[in-house]
Amino acid sequence: MKKVPLKQKQKIKSASESSRHAWLWLALILLLTVLAYANAVNNDFIYQFDDDLYVTDNPDIKALTSHNLYRMFTTSYVGLYLPLTMLTYAVEYHFFGLDATAYHLTNLLLHLINVWLVFLLILKIKPNTYVAALVALVFALHPMHVESVTWISERKDVLYLLFYLAAASFYLRYIRKNSAGNYLITLGFFVLSLLSKTIAVSLPLLLLALDWYFGRSLTSRRVWLEKIPFFALSAVIGLLGIWFTSTAADTSTPDISWLHRPFIVADAVLMYLWKFLVPIQLKIYHYYPPTVSGVLPLRFYVSAATLLMLVVMVILLIKKSGNVKHDLILGLAIFVVPTLFILQIVPAGRAYAADRYTYFSYVGLAYVLAVSSWQIISTQNISFRKWRNPLIIVLAVWLVMLVIMTRQRNTDWSDSITLFTDLIEKEPDRGHPYLIRGITWYQQGKMELALDDYNQSILRDTTDAKAFANRASVRGIKGDYAGALKDADRALRIQPGYASAINNRATAHFYLENYTQAVADYDALIAMDNAEAGNYRKKIMVLEKMADTAALIDSYQHLTRLEPDNYLNYAKAGELFYRQRNLKKAIHYFDEALRLDASQHVLLMLRANALFGMQRYEEALQDYARYAEITGDANAWYNAGQCCLKLERMDDACGYWEKAAIKNFVPALSRIREFCE
Repeated sequence: MKKVPLKQKQKIKSASESSRHAWLWLALILLLTVLAYANAVNNDFIYQFDDDLYVTDNPDIKALTSHNLYRMFTTSYVGLYLPLTMLTYAVEYHFFGLDATAYHLTNLLLHLINVWLVFLLILKIKPNTYVAALVALVFALHPMHVESVTWISERKDVLYLLFYLAAASFYLRYIRKNSAGNYLITLGFFVLSLLSKTIAVSLPLLLLALDWYFGRSLTSRRVWLEKIPFFALSAVIGLLGIWFTSTAADTSTPDISWLHRPFIVADAVLMYLWKFLVPIQLKIYHYYPPTVSGVLPLRFYVSAATLLMLVVMVILLIKKSGNVKHDLILGLAIFVVPTLFILQIVPAGRAYAADRYTYFSYVGLAYVLAVSSWQIISTQNISFRKWRNPLIIVLAVWLVMLVIMTRQRNTDWSDSITLFTDLIEKEPDRGHPYLIRGITWYQQGKMELALDDYNQSILRDTTDAKAFANRASVRGIKGDYAGALKDADRALRIQPGYASAINNRATAHFYLENYTQAVADYDALIAMDNAEAGNYRKKIMVLEKMADTAALIDSYQHLTRLEPDNYLNYAKAGELFYRQRNLKKAIHYFDEALRLDASQHVLLMLRANALFGMQRYEEALQDYARYAEITGDANAWYNAGQCCLKLERMDDACGYWEKAAIKNFVPALSRIREFCE
């Protein structure tokens, strides 16, 4: 047997110890992650903040059917295309129903996997356990990531990043081993990432940054040919995502001038940089600023100037950074690449920034921190060595504070009321936080609390149509129909055609007995959406008060087309046609109603009456007899006898009348004396 040289043995031993050391660090990091998020797993769903739209009120996840799967892959949810994310919700619902803990545990598990993948990816980029451990720790524990992990609706963040990181790891294998298999696996994970969240379109740029870092020429034809499938997929999914977002109605997006947008974007970037170090005042909405006479608050101009100076300083520092220059540039690229795709250059929604947008980008800042701090900790330079211990202490305290702040932030997300109350405390002068908390109180049936919040919302913002429309609804429930009507009208002056306000105004008109105005409002709603059956039903309530038979018939006929499997619509239409003595139409609708639900025996009697009126005595006899046999109704036995009289079957007629006579039905006794004695 060939003897292994001593130096080689020492190398193998050193590599083994290094690997064991790395795995121990990873185990500790995962344990700390569980500790940081353990108090979040029993949190509730967050209603009025997408959990209802994605999960609790979403029929598409309630059954794993081919129809629902088709919808997941062809439909947007809250304006986003994320079929794979929706599929995970459907699987969870199949096994756990609406147990919020199961969804939180899944998010935490995915985050733990991402922590592991970040650790491995950084080790592949820079084989330094300290650097990999610090980056993974920051990624795992940073409170800015609570929104991505603790919020059930942000499943898309933790899921897309899992496949994104896996793709990046296999890409590094590909460029090191030139393996076609690793290239295809990278492409496959990229597709899964895109199907989880559209933000994954940033991956091709990250791959180019990795090419540069590992010395591959960015002028190489091969490097760019490799990226063609990635850029093509990014273009397709990106355009699809833009289209879905544009089709999602969002009246909350403010009209931001192009002149103001660079300053708002600069403030967002500066905020992300600052909160990386000092993650305080975390909140679910970073609202667009108000403008006064076309001017933003001073802070936004200061932010732009500060960011510009910071960029210049960073460029100068990188030039003097020596052997870590490439690492610093890579770290900044990891921060900048995903951040570019979440900056609100084109505004969407009320917020210009969000905590969750840093979920992957902070890996880049953590990498810069880790590489820079390692230079000080590992240096032999006497002038820098004195900073080693203070730096280690500061980093340790900072990491402990991240754990504490993450646990505290988890409690803010315990339920909707707690979360929205936290937002109110941090944005006390905004109307919107009161509005969304008021909606939650309303859903919980706490009308006084809802009304108080709507009042506070309107006090702070008299331009929000939804606040007026919602207060109209509460006032209507409390019987203040005049107040409800006033609020609904105010909402419609702010936002003409607002469906919720029209509906609330129609309800107020109904209870104030302004029936003509109520019908006009329901007609307006029907014109806006003629496929909504509920609008026809509400209109029918008004028409019944007006005794407008012709209009009632028209409404029920529409309902039979919208709900072809609902027997009641046919039955009601049949009754109305019978009332008009349009017996042929009445029989048609009774036929359809009984076809859909043969157990509705009362319809047999109604149809028999119509058949009798049309002199279709044989058919009427069958319905009367069947109804009488089921219910024992004396009038039905009597009418069956009348049919037999018309058909000149006197023995049968007498038999039916005798069954009615047993119940002392007087007309039957009279017929027996006249025809049967």
